[in-house]
This record gives sequence, C-alpha cells and structure tokens, in this order.
Amino acid sequence: MRKFISFFIKYPIWSNAIIIVILGFGLLSMFTMRHSFFPEMESNRLNIMVAYPGASPQEMEEGVTTKLEEALKTISGIEEITSTSAENFSTIYVECYTDEDIDEMLTKVKNAVDGVNGLPIASEQPLVVKNEAGRMSMASFISLSGPDDLDVLKEVGDKVERDFLNSSAISDLQKFGYPDKEIVVEIRESDLQRYNLSFNQVVLAINSNNLDFSGGTIKTDAEELFIRSMNRSADPKDIEDIVIFAQPDGNKVKIRDVANVSLDFSEVAVKSYVNSKRSVTYLVNKLPNDDLSKIAEFTEKYVNDFNINNEGFEMKIMFQFSDMLDDRIDLLGVNLFFGLLLVVFVLSLFLRIRLSLWVAFGIPFSFIGMFAFGAIYGMTINMISLFGMIMVIGILVDDGIVIAENIYAHYERGKTPMKAALDGTLEVMSSVFTSVITTIVAFGFLFFVEGRMAFMAEMAFAVVACLLLSLVEAFLILPAHLSHNWVLSDKSRKKNKGIRFRLEKGIDWLRDGYAYLLRGIIKRYRAWVFFPLIFILFTVFLQAKGYIGWTWFENPPFDSITLAAAFKPGETATQTEEFLWYAQEKIDSLGVLLEQELGEKVITYVSLTVGNASSLGEIGPHAGLIRVSTESSDNIDTRAIANRIKACISKDWQNRLEKFSVGGEEQFGKPISISITSEDAFVLTDCARWLTNELENIDGLNDVIDNSGIGNRELQISLKPKARLLGLTLNDVLGQIRQGFFGAEAQRLILGRDEIKVWVRYPKSGRSSLSNIDNVRIKTNTGQSFPFYELAEYTIKRGKVEINHLDGRQEIEISADVTDMTKVGEYSSQIYAEIVPQIAEKFPEVQVGMRGQSEEGMESVYWFMIAFIAAIVMMMIILSLNFKSFYQARLILMVIPIGFYGAIMGHGIEGFNFSTLGLFGVIALAGVLVNDSVVMLDTYNRFLRQGMDVKKAAYECGKQRFRPVILTTITTVAGLYPLILESSFQAQFLVPMAITIAYGVLFGTLILIFFFPALILFFADMKRSRWWLWRGGKYPPARIEVEPVTKIMKREQLMADFDVVNPRISQMEKTINIE
Repeated sequence: MRKFISFFIKYPIWSNAIIIVILGFGLLSMFTMRHSFFPEMESNRLNIMVAYPGASPQEMEEGVTTKLEEALKTISGIEEITSTSAENFSTIYVECYTDEDIDEMLTKVKNAVDGVNGLPIASEQPLVVKNEAGRMSMASFISLSGPDDLDVLKEVGDKVERDFLNSSAISDLQKFGYPDKEIVVEIRESDLQRYNLSFNQVVLAINSNNLDFSGGTIKTDAEELFIRSMNRSADPKDIEDIVIFAQPDGNKVKIRDVANVSLDFSEVAVKSYVNSKRSVTYLVNKLPNDDLSKIAEFTEKYVNDFNINNEGFEMKIMFQFSDMLDDRIDLLGVNLFFGLLLVVFVLSLFLRIRLSLWVAFGIPFSFIGMFAFGAIYGMTINMISLFGMIMVIGILVDDGIVIAENIYAHYERGKTPMKAALDGTLEVMSSVFTSVITTIVAFGFLFFVEGRMAFMAEMAFAVVACLLLSLVEAFLILPAHLSHNWVLSDKSRKKNKGIRFRLEKGIDWLRDGYAYLLRGIIKRYRAWVFFPLIFILFTVFLQAKGYIGWTWFENPPFDSITLAAAFKPGETATQTEEFLWYAQEKIDSLGVLLEQELGEKVITYVSLTVGNASSLGEIGPHAGLIRVSTESSDNIDTRAIANRIKACISKDWQNRLEKFSVGGEEQFGKPISISITSEDAFVLTDCARWLTNELENIDGLNDVIDNSGIGNRELQISLKPKARLLGLTLNDVLGQIRQGFFGAEAQRLILGRDEIKVWVRYPKSGRSSLSNIDNVRIKTNTGQSFPFYELAEYTIKRGKVEINHLDGRQEIEISADVTDMTKVGEYSSQIYAEIVPQIAEKFPEVQVGMRGQSEEGMESVYWFMIAFIAAIVMMMIILSLNFKSFYQARLILMVIPIGFYGAIMGHGIEGFNFSTLGLFGVIALAGVLVNDSVVMLDTYNRFLRQGMDVKKAAYECGKQRFRPVILTTITTVAGLYPLILESSFQAQFLVPMAITIAYGVLFGTLILIFFFPALILFFADMKRSRWWLWRGGKYPPARIEVEPVTKIMKREQLMADFDVVNPRISQMEKTINIE
C-alpha cells in the first residue's frame, strides 16, 4: 500500500484525474436524476378487485370474497390475506413474503383466481394487479372551480383531464367532483302492464337493436362490399324510437310507449366545493418513471395559462409534494452550507486554513460522486436520500481530519511535505480504514430492514456511498494535495503574532487543561471508571420519572387537516351538506381569528366533498369531508389547529353524527389500534361493542371508532306460500325487484371519451317510498302478474356497510387517539394486561392482535434488533482482525452503550420523546462512535510498542489524540445541529435520528476522552486478576504483560528468532508460499 499511496503523491495528476472523472459523472447524474417524494420501493402486495353491481356486502362476502380466499389458501409464499367486502365491490389484499418474486406470485394468484367456479353471473371478471403503492405516490392535489352548471363544468373538467394525461409529465390522474353520466330508461309500470311487457323484453329490445353490426362481405367482380348496420346511438331520442314488438294490426310498440329516456348524471351523491365554489378536484399520482419536479413544473405552468385564458373558471394547486421536496432540498442546501462553514471554521481553529479547506473538500467531492453511483443503484432524489446526505455531512471529514492532522504533526517534526504526507497517511491508515468500514457496516445492515422502515435502505445507500468516496479522497487525493509546498511551506512554521497565534495558544491551553484532568483521572482510575455507569443510571432514572418519554413514533404536524363526518347510513345528502356548510363557516371564522393572532395568513384553501369520508371507511350520501390546507410556516401547528377546529363544532352536531374526526393522515397508523377476528359475525360484533365501551372508559383515549360501520336499513324479503304455489322462487321475485329498483344494465356505449351505461329501471318517483315496492307487479312463468304484497313480505333491519376479513376470518379494527403520545406504550400494556384477558374469557372464539403504531413499532423494533446485533457482530469481527485481539475489540464496543444513553439524554434536552426512528439512529451511531475509539486505541498500542509503560501510554494516547477526537466530534455535531434546530414540518420526521447521532457522539466522545484511558487500565487489572486466579502464583504479572499488543510482539519476536535460527527452513517456506 505504501507504493500505491506514494505513486499518487509523486504524480498528483492522477489525483486530479480522479476528481475530474468522479465530479463529471456525478454532476451529470445529479442534474438528470429523477425526483420523488419517498423512495420507490418494490411492492410485495397484490390486489384482487371484483365488481358486482347491486350486491350487498353480505352477497359480496359469500358469493365472491370467501370463494377467492379459499382458492388463495393453497398458494405458498403468501404471508397475509386481508379483504373488504362492500356494496357493489370486493377487494382482496395479498401480502407476500419479501423473498418471493412478486411477478411469479402474480402469475400464481391469477391462475388460482381463474380456476374459481361459481362466482355470480352478474359479477365482473376479477382483476389481479400488483399493488404499486410503494412506487406510486401523490404528486399534486388541484382544484377547478366554475359555474354550478354540471354539464359546463364537466366539459371543461374533462378537457383538463385530457390535457394532463396527454402531457409527457403526467401518467396517472384521478378526478373527483361529479358523478358519471348515464342513460336512464325509466319504465312506467302502468304502460308496461297495458302492453303485457316485462323488464327483460325492454332490455332485450335495446340490446338487440341499438348496435353496430358487421355481417361479412360481398365480393363482386368489380369490388368488395362490406355488410354493416350502423344503428348504435347514445341519443335518448334514438333509443326512444327502438321497437319492442309489432302488434297484429301493424302498430309498433316503441320504448317511448312504456318509458322515458334521458341522458343525465347518475344519482350517486358526489359533490366537491373549494372555497364555497362547485369544483372538480384532481389527484395527480407519480408513477415510477415520472419525475416529481417535472410534474410540478407542468402543473404550475398549465394552471397559470388556464386561469389567463378561461374566464369564469379558476384552477388552484391546493397541495404539491414537490414543494415539500424543494423545502427538503433547500434544507439540505442550508445544512450543507452551514455544515461546510462550521467544518472549515472549526478546522481552521485547530489547523492551518489551507489544510482545513482541503479536508472540507471531501464533503462536496463525496456528495457529488455519490450521485454517479446512485444513478447505477436506481436512486431518486427524495426526502430520505437527502436526509442521508444531511446526516453524513459531519461524518465525512472524520477520516480526512485524522489523516490531515497526522500529516501536519509529522510536518511539524521537520519532515518535508511529501515525506510528511506519506508517513502521516500510512501511520493512521489502518485505524482510519477500520473506523470507516465499521461505520459502513453499521449503515449497511439498514439495507436488510423490512416493513415500513424499509425506506432506510435509500438513506443507507447515500451514507455508504459517501463514506466510500471519502476514503478515496482521504487516502489518494488528500495526501497528494497536502504534499505540495504551497500547502505546507516553510513559512507555515513561523509563529504568527496575530489571531492565529492566540488561537493556537488557546488550543494549547485546552489541551493542557485536559491533560491535567486526565492525569488526575488516571491516578484514581479505579474510581473514575464507574462514572459512565453513573451517567447511564442517571439517564435511566430520568426515563423512569417521565422526564424523557418514549413513544413508538413521533407525530409531526399534519401536511393538511381533514374533517371527516358520517351520519347513519341511509341519511340523505341534504343533511350531510348542511353539516359540512356549517363546519366550513366555523373554519372560515377560525381562519380569520388565527390570522389576527399570528399576524399572517394561516388557512389557504378549504375543500368540501359530499359522498365520501374515506378516512372513516364511509362512502355514500351520509358521509362527507372537509380538507383544510394551511400555509407552510414554522409558526403554524396544524395539530393545534385541528384541535381548535374540533372544539368549534357544537356538541349537538357531534352527537347527531355516527362518526366524526378531525386530524390528518398518520404515517404509521393510529396510536392505539386493536384487531379482533372471529368466524362468528354476531360474536365479533358483540365483542367490538364491548371493547369500544372499555376503551372509551380509559382516561387519555379519545375518538374511539371501529371500521365495521353501520349499513343502511334493509328490507329483508321472504316469500309467502302463494308465491311457491305459483311456481315462483325467491330468485324470480328478487330478480324482478332488482330490475325495477336497482336497474338492469342494458348495454354500455361510448360517448366521446366517456363510457355511458344504459339502465332500465323505475323512475325516481317510483322508488321513493315503501308503498312503491308493495305495488310492484311480479310476473309468473305463465304471464300472469300479481302485486308484490300478495307474494312476499319483508322485515326492516340494519345491514353492514362493509365486511372485513383477515386470513379468512371476519375482522373488526377498533382504533383510538391519545392525548399524550408518551403514554402509547403504557396504554398498550394496560390493554394487554387488563382488557385482552377479559376478551379471552368473555369471547373465547375471538382472537386479538395489535395494529396501527403498536404493530408497526413492534415490527420496527424487531428489525432494529436484527440489524443492530448483526452490525455489532460484524464490527466485532472487523475490529478483532484489525487489532488482532477480541479483548480490544470488546473494549472499543463498550463505548456504544454510553452513546446510546447519551442519545436518550439528547432527546430529553431537545424536548423530544425517544422513538423508533431515534432507535434506528443508534445503528448509525454505533458505526460513528467507534471511530475515535479505534484511533485512540491504535495510538495506545503504538506507544506500547515504543516501550512506554501502560499508564504512560494511556495518558499520552489521550493527550495526543485530543485534538483530532475533538475535531471529529465538533464537525459531526456541527453538521447535524442545523437540522436539529429546524422547526419546519419537513424536518420533524428526521430530527429524532439526527438527535441520536449528534448527542450520542457528543456524550460518547466526552466520556471517551476522559474515561477510555481509565477503562484501559481497569480492564488490564481485571486481566491480571484473572491470570492470578486461573494460573496461581504469588504475584500477578505486570500490566504490560497482559496487554494484547505485548503478546503479539512476543509472537512476532518468536517468529523472527525462528527465521534467524532456521534460515534455510524459513527460506523454503517463503519459496513454497511464493509458488
């Protein structure tokens, strides 16, 4: 290795060539790399979707969901199957093991689904697709407001949709705000009876006559003629002219004789408003090949141009994830700038300014070079990869500091710049390489974390790539540049009588003060060695007293606030709208008040949606939501605003609502969420009701809701004996009822770009009261007709809005919010200790499992333990190989617990709870923290080899390594501290990991420089005592004799003596080895 490094020092053009190549490819990759909000992770989930128009949740469960689930049970490689059976639709989620090939699993699942027999005839073909949620993310949320005329709004809204999808920037778009259009053939029952017709005859007439048909070709000698009928039409007048049948007298009975035909919007209650104006909203999704920045650029330009050219309409970008990403990039830029500034400033205090500049060059070199390798890896510029870069700012220069400081020390001994560069690099090369590799190993195990924390892999890649490039810069580039005379010239040895002189005197004073304290600690090392234990116990005491809290996940402010409300299913959209307008009025008033309090605009947009409260699991006219967008400001706490919005809603309205919540999307689920499953639906419902009541009685829990939902009131029909005597079955009666009230789909037409369904049903007035169903005429097989009330009867019961399954068993999930996030673990423990045993006693058929943050947190801790233990084992092996001693490797790893509790203390100082994200920072901390220990222990061993006694070597290694250890600590903390101080929403998700590393390094290093030498001496005494106890003898051996380096030196001497005594044998062995 000496010749290799010497080559780059002799010929620095090679170092410059490396810089040019890496920076060139890095810059090219950086400017062409795609942007995304989160890393694009390959999904391990499949979705199976089946539509069955008009089916109830029970029908979907029994006729579709259960049959498909049974077929899936035979497939190996599936970890979990969950499903939701709702009205008209069933969705099954198949989660596969992460080591399975998702494309192969897709084929297996498709084959299993295709082999299922007995699905309802009216259900559509099951659709099996990969769940791209991990690779598809929301990019923008845009509104289009205009006139109340839905036809006008739809025309413009459809054009906007086409423009978006025709652009090269956008590949996926969802549109909300108005229902689909449909053609409705409204049957008049009296006319149907007058002509003795049935629904089926009307449907058949439309389906048989309103069509385009190809009848082949006629080939004459002169030409070829096609035979075609072009009679398909979406014009209601053309459909009215369709002949159902001709009478004997030649009169034709047409559709218009028995029905009214119209083209209109469907009856589904879907409405959107933005700032009180009727609107269409667009959700723009980013697919894997899309670029978040290009989407934002296109939408911003389109919205500006649209507003200029379309009077009476207004488009607004209500939310854009690229803004958050831009904020993160700005945050990186600020951290990078201040990190570099602080690093250069701190280095210039301890080293010459030219030296510090070349050390600091490692930061931009590593960052830019990382993009070159990131392009090969498939990385995108996203929030997590950028955080990895922010986190590694202060760590990058650690190796450069150690090498530069050592080169400078050799130069001050009188060596030439080239000689100092070579000797200084080689002297610390082994320890620097080991320390960086241990950090890489620690971060490297984050690549194998699964579950919700799998995004850590992208952060780990950024850190590992930067560290590898920093090694290249430290070993090959830095020595070459520090060997120049203009960097380390003779003039640099002259004492400067100005600021530089005073700084050096100050540094010498600090070092002398440290040396004085260190001498005192070494004199009484047997007592001082227990100080780190006292620090750990003090931190544990603060945790036990609640001064430092624990929570699974810190909940940062919401990016937007959602008010979701649902009445009992069956309630009309009129009541839902009334409440939403009331709530919006309260929110508008609150916005004015907040603006007065804070002196800035707070609420920017308020959007209102009728017919959908997806966060509550409710869809229909009884449900709705309001989305509140706020300005991005450090002064705005969206969680506090959500609480004030909730307080504005009167208790009277809240009591009338079946479900109500105000908040935002929790990235890791609800703080408290419990899953109960059973094969008995009635027992499960009773258990859910009992459990909900128990949770509501726990102080500190609020907004307790379950996802089962209460369905509409249903007419459950049964046949009378007369129907059976007439040969009618339940299917015959319900089939005719379904045709009239739900409708029979006659056909689907294309009108422009829209698919239009043609429905045959009774008019709305014929479906608006219970008397309508009593008077429906039911036809028998002989053509007779009887009123419904003579053939059947019904009872009114409440149905279900949806039915959920977990691995084939019915599931209900009960969730709750907490007032104090530090007590989430306490509440979970209380539930498991007090409530779960009662469930087992009262409802033995029910199984209980934790969901939400508890489930995610426990899974994250599981993966943390695996990654942490694996990292420690690998670091132990690497350190043992470097020091040729397991004992010294264990000695170094003992600083990790100190850093861990230092990280917990740091959370308390900064006012944060210690959380799972902070816990994952410990893995990274372990790799960073051992760096200084490695260099210090390597120096200690070197002094022992030079003949120093143990105490003298421990003292001198602390004194000599004081400056580089303090330097690396200050630069690491300085690089991360701007992020810790950041109060923006974008930073809150990342601050816990930054606190863990910064404070872990800070406390770990302070204890290291003062007490690591004492630890060395204490463990030397322990080894002497063990020697004495195991081997006997009047006096224990001297400390120097039990040191690993002494044993290594003895072995080396024995081998050297063997070579002298047996030169021929030695030479023969060398020849054999060469061969």
